[in-house]
Amino acid sequence: MVSALAAYASLAVICAASLLIGQAIRSLCGDRELSWLAGPIGLAAILVASGIAIKLPGHGTAVAITLAVLSVLSLATVVLGRRGRGGPRRTSATKARTWSGGSHPALAAVSAAIAILAGSIPFAANGHVGVLGVGLVNDDMANHLLIADWLNTRVGDMPALIHQGYPVGPHAFVAGLGELLGTGPIEAFAGLTLAIPALTALVAFEALDGVRRIPRVAAAALVALPYLAAAYLAQEAFKEPIEALFVLAFALLLPAAKTARRAIPLGMIAAGAVYAYSFPGLFWLIGTAAIYLLAASRGRGSYSISVKTSATWAVAGIVTLILIAPDLGRIVDFTSFRAFKSATISGGLGNLRHQVSPLEALGIWPASDFRLSASDASGPAAAFYLGALVAAAALAFGLGRWVRRHGPAVPAALATAIVVYVGARLLGTVYTSAKALAIAAPLVTLIAFGGLLLRDAGVGRRLLAAALAAGIALSSFVVLRQAPVGPPNHADQLAELRPLIQGQDVLFLGRDNFVAYELRGARPVTAVRNYYDPNYAKPNLHLEDVFRKFDFDSVTARTLGRFPYVITTRAAYASGPPPSFRPVRLTPDFVLWKRTGPVGPRRTLAEGADPGAILDCAGHAGRRRAEAAGSATVFSAPPVVGGLWAPGPTAEDGSPVAQALTLPPGRWAISIQYDATRPLNVSAPGMDATLPANLDYRGSLPYYPVGELRVRRRGPVKFTVSVDRPPLFGRLLGTKSEAHLGAIAASPAGAAGPIPGAAEQRTPIGRACGRYLDWYRPAGGG
Repeated sequence: MVSALAAYASLAVICAASLLIGQAIRSLCGDRELSWLAGPIGLAAILVASGIAIKLPGHGTAVAITLAVLSVLSLATVVLGRRGRGGPRRTSATKARTWSGGSHPALAAVSAAIAILAGSIPFAANGHVGVLGVGLVNDDMANHLLIADWLNTRVGDMPALIHQGYPVGPHAFVAGLGELLGTGPIEAFAGLTLAIPALTALVAFEALDGVRRIPRVAAAALVALPYLAAAYLAQEAFKEPIEALFVLAFALLLPAAKTARRAIPLGMIAAGAVYAYSFPGLFWLIGTAAIYLLAASRGRGSYSISVKTSATWAVAGIVTLILIAPDLGRIVDFTSFRAFKSATISGGLGNLRHQVSPLEALGIWPASDFRLSASDASGPAAAFYLGALVAAAALAFGLGRWVRRHGPAVPAALATAIVVYVGARLLGTVYTSAKALAIAAPLVTLIAFGGLLLRDAGVGRRLLAAALAAGIALSSFVVLRQAPVGPPNHADQLAELRPLIQGQDVLFLGRDNFVAYELRGARPVTAVRNYYDPNYAKPNLHLEDVFRKFDFDSVTARTLGRFPYVITTRAAYASGPPPSFRPVRLTPDFVLWKRTGPVGPRRTLAEGADPGAILDCAGHAGRRRAEAAGSATVFSAPPVVGGLWAPGPTAEDGSPVAQALTLPPGRWAISIQYDATRPLNVSAPGMDATLPANLDYRGSLPYYPVGELRVRRRGPVKFTVSVDRPPLFGRLLGTKSEAHLGAIAASPAGAAGPIPGAAEQRTPIGRACGRYLDWYRPAGGG
């Protein structure tokens, strides 16, 4: 509940501040009439101010003070401007061309509210606010959270993306917002993610001024969240929706930019685009201005302009250059950003494996994951192509009427978006071309609805608009209701360990894309590297399958000796620690180990991804080990690892899976590999355990502790695994909970409970023959 309140408080502050500051800028530029276009102008100003203020002493506090001062000054400016008499009297025609939005403010607010409610579907379906898209879709927020925290605190190493010139305007804003409201960056980013469709809906409502009230409300909300916009929200990718909002507002402001003062908001939006998207953000804006100038200068009537008038647009360029000057060095650094260079997993592919279909930008694509092609999705491919045909027809029929009613500015933006997309396909990467489609999507939807829903539209066009609306609503709903939201449990447990390791190197023998953020202030190093792990220790490459191994044997003794601290899971099915490591803090799922002395030699058998192997003394190598002096660490009994789940390794709510382990008598500690969108339930005779939801990573995972059970006599023990159903609202929406299971294992339980090494024994290596050996130490350390 606290997280939800913080997120929606952030949303309210972002929308209010953007509208207020943007309206003040409009007033200073000679346009005192209230307009929803103030939102993107104000948001751009906020990103610019935040990007500059974050460099001042106090960092996030400096941003918070700057934003508060800007808001107070803006309020005074708007109030005084509304009371003044200055400025030319406007005709209704002028109001139409400048997208005056003072009419029907309540209906505009309804559009924004619908967009917010739609954007909130993932949080409502999962029952909590958290990081969107984690584990299953996109974990870029791992970097964004780390950047925002470092900009504010300057604790720990500077994130690599900052070194590379990555645009940090939104991150600086989040840092300041957190200081202003006393909230965390997760909630502040959630508020920003929801504010973008709200502001987009308000702008779209103003743009659709020739549409009847009720269709106008619905269409504006759909412009804010067409399929690709919803898909990007579902993975909390905020940069592309921000850029799409800026491109749309820029196009709508172009017709009024006929004086130097009226060009200033264009420069502000362009600067905001740079602080949010770096220099590529200007591609769409410059192209839009160029195509509009070409089209309007050849046009007739009220939309024709002279080349001389276009000189006033130079003011926009000057404003942009002045505002981005403090960040110019970083902008230059960003030209070498790896995502522009090659289609590699760490570069051009991002979270994609193939090109996204351009048909998705039309708005109808009924798939729960935008990365799915029509042939890969669960629904019939014909539905995808039929939807694309409806959307394409809507755009074709709406385009001409839009131009006749509103002029060429927004079509110029769409034409630019198409050019940028083609350029990205030919010269860029899968990663960049998908972004180009996401930025184009709201433009497509706005033109289609704006042309089809004009008051004089016939029945055929209205039916086509209704079909488009239904298809977009269904497609966006499908992708939003199934969006994963990061569960807080593991992050909260790691946060308990963070104060003990501040400023220290710590070897993290787990798998979690967010570990650099969750252990911020320390320097976490991983042996199985993920894209989001900045620090890497080479694993013990002598072990087969070492990249599926997450325990003390994953690295060599020499590597262990580099680290004062190690974090493992508490699963008993794992190699135990060297004697020089002792546990200093336990959480339900993790152990923090502290090294108290030298590690010493540590050798293993060919155990692969398992915690150990049977020492076979029958062969030549085995006899040599048995005859040699030294000590061995063995399990009190061999662990038992399971096989296949029936009917399969995926459990959904209402569809449990099961398998049996044949166990001898005794106490057994159970461990399991899993990821799950909701809590996982594991039951067996004498055991009923619930594990927290886990979306740390999707793939090869460590084992996590389940609990203990006592077996009275040897025989099969059946384990049944199910996943909790979604909360009530999620069930009403048809959201599915699912868990993906790896292996389940039973290890002999030690006196210390389920903890690595708790059930191990030290013995002379000659007495370890036929026993399950974890690791051994030859005499003399040889």
